[in-house]
Amino acid sequence: MALANQVVGDGEHDLLCANLSGRVRYANNSACFTLGYSFEDMLQKSFTDYAPHLSQDTWKQHCQKTISNGKDQIYTYHQNCKGDSYPVTIQSIPHLVSDTNEQLICSIVADAKNSQRYKRMLENVEVSQRIGSFDLNFHDQSILVSENLKAIMGVSDPEELKPSAISQRLSREDAARWNSRMINFLNGYHRMDENFLLRAAAERVSLVRVVMWSRMEDGAVSGITGHYEVMEETGQERMISLEENQRRHIIRALRYTNGRVTGPNGAGRLLDINGKTLFARMKKLNINRDDYTVR
Repeated sequence: MALANQVVGDGEHDLLCANLSGRVRYANNSACFTLGYSFEDMLQKSFTDYAPHLSQDTWKQHCQKTISNGKDQIYTYHQNCKGDSYPVTIQSIPHLVSDTNEQLICSIVADAKNSQRYKRMLENVEVSQRIGSFDLNFHDQSILVSENLKAIMGVSDPEELKPSAISQRLSREDAARWNSRMINFLNGYHRMDENFLLRAAAERVSLVRVVMWSRMEDGAVSGITGHYEVMEETGQERMISLEENQRRHIIRALRYTNGRVTGPNGAGRLLDINGKTLFARMKKLNINRDDYTVR
Protein backbone atom coordinates (compact mmCIF):
# COMPACT_ATOMS: atom_id res chain seq x y z
CA MET A 1 0.00 0.00 0.00
CA ALA A 2 2.88 2.35 0.69
CA LEU A 3 4.17 1.71 -2.82
CA ALA A 4 0.70 2.37 -4.24
CA ASN A 5 0.56 5.73 -2.48
CA GLN A 6 4.05 6.57 -3.73
CA VAL A 7 3.19 5.80 -7.35
CA VAL A 8 -0.38 7.03 -7.73
CA GLY A 9 -0.83 9.29 -4.73
CA ASP A 10 -4.58 9.33 -4.19
CA GLY A 11 -4.99 5.69 -5.20
CA GLU A 12 -7.71 6.50 -7.73
CA HIS A 13 -5.72 5.23 -10.71
CA ASP A 14 -5.27 1.61 -11.75
CA LEU A 15 -1.94 0.33 -10.43
CA LEU A 16 -0.36 -2.97 -11.46
CA CYS A 17 3.05 -4.20 -10.32
CA ALA A 18 4.69 -7.14 -12.05
CA ASN A 19 8.10 -8.77 -11.99
CA LEU A 20 10.35 -9.02 -15.04
CA SER A 21 8.66 -12.21 -16.21
CA GLY A 22 5.32 -10.40 -16.14
CA ARG A 23 3.84 -12.11 -13.06
CA VAL A 24 1.54 -9.80 -11.10
CA ARG A 25 2.83 -8.98 -7.60
CA TYR A 26 0.37 -6.25 -6.67
CA ALA A 27 -2.86 -4.72 -8.00
CA ASN A 28 -4.80 -1.98 -6.25
CA ASN A 29 -8.57 -2.01 -5.81
CA SER A 30 -9.12 0.20 -8.84
CA ALA A 31 -7.20 -2.17 -11.14
CA CYS A 32 -9.04 -5.21 -9.76
CA PHE A 33 -12.39 -3.49 -10.32
CA THR A 34 -11.53 -2.44 -13.89
CA LEU A 35 -10.37 -5.93 -14.88
CA GLY A 36 -13.13 -7.66 -12.92
CA TYR A 37 -10.91 -9.92 -10.78
CA SER A 38 -10.39 -10.23 -7.05
CA PHE A 39 -7.02 -9.31 -5.55
CA GLU A 40 -6.31 -13.01 -4.96
CA ASP A 41 -7.12 -13.81 -8.59
CA MET A 42 -4.83 -11.03 -9.86
CA LEU A 43 -1.87 -12.45 -7.95
CA GLN A 44 -2.26 -15.66 -9.97
CA LYS A 45 -2.02 -13.86 -13.31
CA SER A 46 0.66 -12.54 -15.64
CA PHE A 47 0.36 -9.66 -18.10
CA THR A 48 -0.54 -12.08 -20.92
CA ASP A 49 -3.82 -12.85 -19.11
CA TYR A 50 -5.11 -9.29 -19.28
CA ALA A 51 -2.94 -7.83 -22.09
CA PRO A 52 -3.12 -10.54 -24.80
CA HIS A 53 -1.87 -8.15 -27.52
CA LEU A 54 1.33 -7.33 -25.61
CA SER A 55 4.11 -9.66 -26.74
CA GLN A 56 6.88 -11.04 -24.53
CA ASP A 57 9.46 -9.08 -26.54
CA THR A 58 7.58 -5.81 -26.08
CA TRP A 59 7.25 -6.45 -22.34
CA LYS A 60 10.99 -7.15 -22.05
CA GLN A 61 11.84 -3.97 -23.96
CA HIS A 62 9.45 -2.01 -21.75
CA CYS A 63 11.11 -3.41 -18.62
CA GLN A 64 14.60 -2.59 -19.90
CA LYS A 65 13.65 0.99 -20.80
CA THR A 66 11.86 1.48 -17.49
CA ILE A 67 14.91 0.36 -15.52
CA SER A 68 17.42 2.24 -17.70
CA ASN A 69 15.50 5.53 -17.92
CA GLY A 70 13.64 5.40 -14.63
CA LYS A 71 10.32 5.41 -16.49
CA ASP A 72 8.69 4.34 -19.75
CA GLN A 73 5.32 4.50 -21.45
CA ILE A 74 3.64 2.13 -23.90
CA TYR A 75 0.21 1.72 -25.47
CA THR A 76 -1.62 -1.57 -25.69
CA TYR A 77 -5.03 -3.15 -25.15
CA HIS A 78 -6.30 -4.70 -21.92
CA GLN A 79 -9.00 -7.33 -21.70
CA ASN A 80 -11.29 -7.68 -18.68
CA CYS A 81 -12.77 -10.88 -17.25
CA LYS A 82 -15.73 -10.61 -19.66
CA GLY A 83 -13.44 -10.56 -22.69
CA ASP A 84 -14.03 -6.87 -23.47
CA SER A 85 -10.95 -5.21 -24.98
CA TYR A 86 -10.08 -1.52 -24.54
CA PRO A 87 -7.02 0.66 -25.31
CA VAL A 88 -4.76 1.68 -22.42
CA THR A 89 -1.65 3.74 -21.84
CA ILE A 90 0.85 2.25 -19.37
CA GLN A 91 3.26 4.53 -17.50
CA SER A 92 5.83 2.57 -15.49
CA ILE A 93 8.60 3.13 -12.98
CA PRO A 94 11.04 0.54 -11.55
CA HIS A 95 10.93 -0.56 -7.92
CA LEU A 96 13.36 -2.89 -6.19
CA VAL A 97 11.83 -4.74 -3.22
CA SER A 98 14.38 -4.37 -0.42
CA ASP A 99 13.42 -7.53 1.48
CA THR A 100 13.59 -9.94 -1.48
CA ASN A 101 15.71 -7.92 -3.95
CA GLU A 102 13.02 -8.60 -6.57
CA GLN A 103 12.81 -6.10 -9.44
CA LEU A 104 9.27 -4.89 -10.08
CA ILE A 105 7.78 -2.77 -12.83
CA CYS A 106 5.02 -0.62 -11.32
CA SER A 107 2.55 0.75 -13.83
CA ILE A 108 -0.22 3.30 -13.80
CA VAL A 109 -2.82 2.10 -16.31
CA ALA A 110 -5.12 4.70 -17.85
CA ASP A 111 -7.82 4.66 -20.51
CA ALA A 112 -6.00 5.54 -23.76
CA LYS A 113 -9.17 7.18 -25.09
CA ASN A 114 -8.35 10.07 -22.76
CA SER A 115 -4.78 10.35 -24.07
CA GLN A 116 -3.58 13.07 -26.44
CA ARG A 117 -2.55 10.38 -28.93
CA TYR A 118 -6.09 9.00 -29.16
CA LYS A 119 -7.72 12.43 -29.29
CA ARG A 120 -5.28 13.55 -32.00
CA MET A 121 -6.16 10.45 -34.01
CA LEU A 122 -9.88 11.21 -33.84
CA GLU A 123 -9.36 14.86 -34.75
CA ASN A 124 -8.03 13.75 -38.14
CA VAL A 125 -11.51 12.90 -39.41
CA GLU A 126 -15.08 14.08 -39.25
CA VAL A 127 -17.54 12.19 -37.07
CA SER A 128 -19.01 9.61 -39.42
CA GLN A 129 -19.84 5.92 -39.28
CA ARG A 130 -18.14 5.61 -42.67
CA ILE A 131 -14.80 6.89 -41.37
CA GLY A 132 -12.48 5.13 -38.92
CA SER A 133 -9.04 6.25 -37.80
CA PHE A 134 -5.89 4.61 -36.44
CA ASP A 135 -2.44 5.39 -35.08
CA LEU A 136 0.48 2.93 -35.37
CA ASN A 137 3.65 3.36 -33.32
CA PHE A 138 6.80 1.86 -34.86
CA HIS A 139 8.77 1.81 -31.57
CA ASP A 140 6.60 -0.72 -29.76
CA GLN A 141 4.35 -1.75 -32.68
CA SER A 142 1.28 -0.69 -30.69
CA ILE A 143 -1.79 0.37 -32.62
CA LEU A 144 -4.76 2.47 -31.52
CA VAL A 145 -7.94 2.25 -33.57
CA SER A 146 -11.30 3.99 -33.29
CA GLU A 147 -14.44 1.98 -32.64
CA ASN A 148 -15.68 3.08 -36.07
CA LEU A 149 -12.74 1.44 -37.81
CA LYS A 150 -13.25 -1.85 -35.99
CA ALA A 151 -16.93 -1.77 -37.00
CA ILE A 152 -16.13 -0.93 -40.63
CA MET A 153 -13.68 -3.83 -40.85
CA GLY A 154 -15.76 -6.19 -38.73
CA VAL A 155 -13.01 -7.04 -36.23
CA SER A 156 -12.60 -6.88 -32.47
CA ASP A 157 -8.83 -7.40 -32.39
CA PRO A 158 -6.94 -4.19 -33.34
CA GLU A 159 -3.93 -6.29 -34.37
CA GLU A 160 -5.93 -7.32 -37.45
CA LEU A 161 -5.87 -3.69 -38.60
CA LYS A 162 -2.11 -3.25 -38.74
CA PRO A 163 -0.94 -2.39 -42.30
CA SER A 164 0.76 -5.77 -42.65
CA ALA A 165 -2.58 -7.50 -42.02
CA ILE A 166 -4.61 -5.21 -44.31
CA SER A 167 -2.80 -6.57 -47.37
CA GLN A 168 -4.60 -9.88 -46.81
CA ARG A 169 -7.91 -8.12 -47.46
CA LEU A 170 -6.81 -6.88 -50.90
CA SER A 171 -6.65 -8.38 -54.34
CA ARG A 172 -3.23 -9.51 -55.54
CA GLU A 173 -2.81 -6.35 -57.65
CA ASP A 174 -3.92 -4.00 -54.87
CA ALA A 175 -1.83 -5.89 -52.31
CA ALA A 176 1.31 -5.30 -54.40
CA ARG A 177 0.48 -1.58 -54.62
CA TRP A 178 -0.25 -1.47 -50.88
CA ASN A 179 3.02 -3.17 -49.92
CA SER A 180 5.07 -0.82 -52.08
CA ARG A 181 3.46 2.16 -50.31
CA MET A 182 4.30 0.66 -46.92
CA ILE A 183 7.95 0.43 -47.92
CA ASN A 184 7.85 4.17 -48.69
CA PHE A 185 6.66 4.84 -45.13
CA LEU A 186 9.57 2.87 -43.70
CA ASN A 187 12.08 4.79 -45.81
CA GLY A 188 11.06 8.27 -44.65
CA TYR A 189 8.23 10.77 -44.59
CA HIS A 190 5.43 9.71 -46.89
CA ARG A 191 1.76 10.54 -47.40
CA MET A 192 -0.77 8.32 -49.14
CA ASP A 193 -4.28 9.19 -50.34
CA GLU A 194 -5.53 6.34 -52.54
CA ASN A 195 -8.57 4.13 -53.07
CA PHE A 196 -8.51 0.37 -52.56
CA LEU A 197 -11.05 -2.41 -52.96
CA LEU A 198 -10.89 -4.46 -49.78
CA ARG A 199 -12.87 -6.95 -47.76
CA ALA A 200 -14.62 -5.16 -44.92
CA ALA A 201 -17.25 -6.29 -42.41
CA ALA A 202 -19.41 -9.29 -43.35
CA GLU A 203 -16.96 -10.09 -46.17
CA ARG A 204 -18.30 -7.17 -48.24
CA VAL A 205 -15.90 -5.85 -50.86
CA SER A 206 -15.91 -2.07 -50.45
CA LEU A 207 -14.21 0.81 -52.19
CA VAL A 208 -12.27 2.47 -49.38
CA ARG A 209 -10.31 5.68 -49.46
CA VAL A 210 -7.17 5.29 -47.35
CA VAL A 211 -5.39 8.41 -46.11
CA MET A 212 -2.27 7.98 -43.99
CA TRP A 213 0.93 9.84 -43.32
CA SER A 214 4.18 9.44 -41.38
CA ARG A 215 4.66 10.76 -37.87
CA MET A 216 8.17 12.15 -37.37
CA GLU A 217 10.24 12.40 -34.19
CA ASP A 218 13.80 13.74 -34.14
CA GLY A 219 14.03 13.44 -37.93
CA ALA A 220 12.99 9.77 -38.02
CA VAL A 221 9.67 8.09 -38.78
CA SER A 222 8.08 7.07 -35.46
CA GLY A 223 4.77 5.80 -36.79
CA ILE A 224 1.83 6.16 -39.15
CA THR A 225 -1.52 7.81 -38.52
CA GLY A 226 -4.53 8.10 -40.79
CA HIS A 227 -8.06 7.01 -41.56
CA TYR A 228 -10.21 4.83 -43.81
CA GLU A 229 -13.36 6.15 -45.48
CA VAL A 230 -15.92 3.86 -47.10
CA MET A 231 -16.73 5.40 -50.49
CA GLU A 232 -18.88 2.60 -51.90
CA GLU A 233 -20.22 -0.70 -50.58
CA THR A 234 -22.50 -3.55 -51.64
CA GLY A 235 -22.51 -2.26 -55.20
CA GLN A 236 -24.28 1.00 -54.37
CA GLU A 237 -22.30 4.13 -55.08
CA ARG A 238 -22.50 6.86 -52.51
CA MET A 239 -23.57 9.97 -54.43
CA ILE A 240 -23.08 13.57 -53.31
CA SER A 241 -23.61 16.85 -55.11
CA LEU A 242 -20.85 18.40 -57.19
CA GLU A 243 -20.86 21.39 -54.86
CA GLU A 244 -20.41 19.22 -51.77
CA ASN A 245 -17.67 17.22 -53.49
CA GLN A 246 -15.87 20.45 -54.38
CA ARG A 247 -16.25 21.72 -50.82
CA ARG A 248 -14.72 18.56 -49.35
CA HIS A 249 -11.87 18.65 -51.85
CA ILE A 250 -10.96 22.24 -50.92
CA ILE A 251 -11.17 21.46 -47.20
CA ARG A 252 -8.80 18.49 -47.61
CA ALA A 253 -6.32 20.74 -49.38
CA LEU A 254 -6.57 23.38 -46.64
CA ARG A 255 -5.96 20.78 -43.96
CA TYR A 256 -2.91 19.58 -45.82
CA THR A 257 -1.51 23.14 -46.20
CA ASN A 258 -2.48 24.23 -42.67
CA GLY A 259 -4.93 26.81 -44.01
CA ARG A 260 -2.52 28.42 -46.48
CA VAL A 261 -4.29 29.36 -49.74
CA THR A 262 -1.68 31.08 -51.93
CA GLY A 263 2.03 30.69 -52.51
CA PRO A 264 4.19 27.66 -53.36
CA ASN A 265 2.89 25.73 -50.32
CA GLY A 266 -0.73 26.83 -50.64
CA ALA A 267 -3.93 24.99 -51.46
CA GLY A 268 -4.18 26.83 -54.78
CA ARG A 269 -1.00 25.18 -56.01
CA LEU A 270 -2.21 21.75 -54.87
CA LEU A 271 -5.55 22.22 -56.64
CA ASP A 272 -3.96 23.89 -59.67
CA ILE A 273 -6.19 26.94 -59.33
CA ASN A 274 -5.51 30.67 -59.11
CA GLY A 275 -5.46 31.96 -55.54
CA LYS A 276 -8.07 34.69 -56.13
CA THR A 277 -10.37 32.20 -57.83
CA LEU A 278 -9.96 29.80 -54.91
CA PHE A 279 -10.78 32.53 -52.38
CA ALA A 280 -13.96 33.31 -54.33
CA ARG A 281 -15.03 29.65 -54.35
CA MET A 282 -14.29 29.34 -50.64
CA LYS A 283 -16.52 32.34 -49.95
CA LYS A 284 -19.32 30.83 -52.03
CA LEU A 285 -19.00 27.48 -50.27
CA ASN A 286 -18.76 29.12 -46.82
CA ILE A 287 -15.25 27.81 -46.14
CA ASN A 288 -13.13 29.72 -43.63
CA ARG A 289 -9.43 28.88 -43.92
CA ASP A 290 -8.90 29.75 -40.22
CA ASP A 291 -10.95 26.69 -39.33
CA TYR A 292 -8.20 24.51 -40.81
CA THR A 293 -5.17 26.35 -39.47
CA VAL A 294 -3.30 24.81 -36.55
CA ARG A 295 -1.44 27.52 -34.67
